[in-house]
Amino acid sequence: MATENTSPERIEAVVRAQREYFASGVTLDRCFREEQLRRLQQALHKWHAPLCKALWADLHKSEQEAVLTELSIVEGEVKTHLHHLKRWMRTERRSTPLKMMPSRSRIVSEPLGISLIISPWNYPVQLLLNPLVGAISAGCTAVLKPSPYVPTVSSVIEQMVADT
Repeated sequence: MATENTSPERIEAVVRAQREYFASGVTLDRCFREEQLRRLQQALHKWHAPLCKALWADLHKSEQEAVLTELSIVEGEVKTHLHHLKRWMRTERRSTPLKMMPSRSRIVSEPLGISLIISPWNYPVQLLLNPLVGAISAGCTAVLKPSPYVPTVSSVIEQMVADT
């Protein structure tokens, strides 16, 4: 989706599609979430050079700075979520108040729906994709809105997401 001049009809269609996809229940499964995180991880490796070039074109960030402040942080976040996702999704038992006996108490983590992720211009990759990692891990769908002040980065991310 283009970062500028997106019609209200197009935005409504994207949001509707995301809501329908979430309502299908596909995102509830841990294996699905892990697969999506792995696909994002592979996309980051595949699109490493184009992202670095886009960051140079828009913000004059060198490749070293792009890796240090943007890409490695997102890659680390993906690895952390892949490592801990199973534990984070576990049901947690809690003690039951006496007046609620003989019931059992537990905390069940469940996704809430669709996320809107809006990125600022200064760290456009990290601040767009890090929240996406969290949304995927939580089982939510997401609509991404990159900053219009970094059109090259926005275009590359659009292509990367479409390719993934």
